[in-house]
Amino acid sequence: MVKVFFTRHAQTIRNIDGIIQGNEHGDLSNKGAEQAKRLAKRIKKEKINNIVSSDSLRCKMTINEIINKNKCLVNYTTLLREKDNGDWIGKEIKKMRWDDLGDDFEKRKVPNGESLVEVRERGRKFIKDLISKYKNSNEKILVVSHGAFLKILLGDLIGMNLKDSIFKLFIDHCSLTLVDFSDNYKEKCQLKYLNETEFLGDSRNWMEMKNGE
Repeated sequence: MVKVFFTRHAQTIRNIDGIIQGNEHGDLSNKGAEQAKRLAKRIKKEKINNIVSSDSLRCKMTINEIINKNKCLVNYTTLLREKDNGDWIGKEIKKMRWDDLGDDFEKRKVPNGESLVEVRERGRKFIKDLISKYKNSNEKILVVSHGAFLKILLGDLIGMNLKDSIFKLFIDHCSLTLVDFSDNYKEKCQLKYLNETEFLGDSRNWMEMKNGE
């Protein structure tokens, strides 16, 4: 059985400002830096063997704390990148007219960007490659990626359509989701828990707790 923990990168300044991010953006906020530290502490308990991460800068910055506290191998892949929003990168999310891109929710895309269907195919390829590599092991793997990508990938694993995955799932920054993969399961995988955030604590008290330590 392969245990795969999925997490979203830590909060960035652009997340706070509502700016569409590209692959190079990685400016963690103060809250994001604290989230990464708490995630590293939580992950240490799981004795992770390997980390597979998006090569986006914000994901690399998120796992710095994990690497410092855990002895594990790290591999970066473009398959785990966020949905590419092409010409809209750097623009305010609220000002973009998403519905003007077309009536087909799943296939519409920003110029020079990706559709949800294309992102789903990336996710499927990633899972196929991952399980093919580790299916005969008892590995514990941490996958580090992005909000929209993880909603699409996880929704697909549990049989949700793309629209429901986008609007009915939410993945918090640095939360943990655990999926077990095994041939013993009828559907080859089983969701054990989704979006665990308890270990991140109450964000309003993080600075107080930090100063008290």
